[in-house]
Amino acid sequence: MVDGQATAFLSFHRAGEASGFTAFAEAVAADAAVAAGFSGWRLSVLTSPLLDWAIAVVFDDEGHLHDWMDRARDLLVGAPYLRLGMELFVDGVPRTPGVLLVRDVAQPGREDAFVATAENLARVERAQPGYEGSAVFPPAPHQPTWSSIIRFRTEAQLSAWLASADLTRALPDRAALLSQESHATTATSFGSTVRITDGHAAVTPSWKTAMMIQLILYPAVMLLARFVNPLIHSFAPQPWLATFISLAVSIALLTWALMPLAHRVLARWLDPVEGARPRVSLVGTVAVCAGYAVVLAIFGSVPVLQL
Repeated sequence: MVDGQATAFLSFHRAGEASGFTAFAEAVAADAAVAAGFSGWRLSVLTSPLLDWAIAVVFDDEGHLHDWMDRARDLLVGAPYLRLGMELFVDGVPRTPGVLLVRDVAQPGREDAFVATAENLARVERAQPGYEGSAVFPPAPHQPTWSSIIRFRTEAQLSAWLASADLTRALPDRAALLSQESHATTATSFGSTVRITDGHAAVTPSWKTAMMIQLILYPAVMLLARFVNPLIHSFAPQPWLATFISLAVSIALLTWALMPLAHRVLARWLDPVEGARPRVSLVGTVAVCAGYAVVLAIFGSVPVLQL
């Protein structure tokens, strides 16, 4: 699960011996290895009854990942193990709300204790509303950190877990086994950043997320209304249908193009730890406000862009 790449995370029900699942995972990896863009694969920790059995298959981009998954459909659907779920990660960020990816660097020699803390977290998470499962992947050549995947049914249920007292109590024991701070990412709140530091989970403030959405949504809506909506009305003259199509285009642009780009540009300001520093927060806020001024000036002074 490396930034700039695309990863499919496939989780399965535990059944039979771990050796049998290992053989199945190796078959999946061998099939993926001959596909264009293959970058690597990982097998999750299989020794714990509290953690899912899972496979992570990594490609150099999303297109190659989908090409392989379409070709390997029979292999994956016809697996001897019942699949629990499948999540996609693009540029290191889960596409599915309710999914959390946590990267850790365990202290040398304390790997078993680190897995034990993951089991303890899974035990506590089982009591949380909406918990679907979790898996832990050891380091690999293409990904030198431990990776933990935690799945909840909804974004709200994951957010409740991140803010819970149970998680706050469990994190210090885990943090004591790490050689550097955890890095966590979730698809919640339009790509908000989640950081776990000093035993606490921190999330991008909602006002910053709202400011970022305003900055990218305003020019997008203006351009769509000026240039795209007339085309939509030419083949969908009914207002109720034209509005539906226009919203679908706007949401697609926002989700897969504009928000990821804005998040990369404003990553430091959006970071709940780094961005909380007064200077970083002030400079970033001023920059976003300057962006407002620029887009307003452009749309207010260029006649061809006006409705």
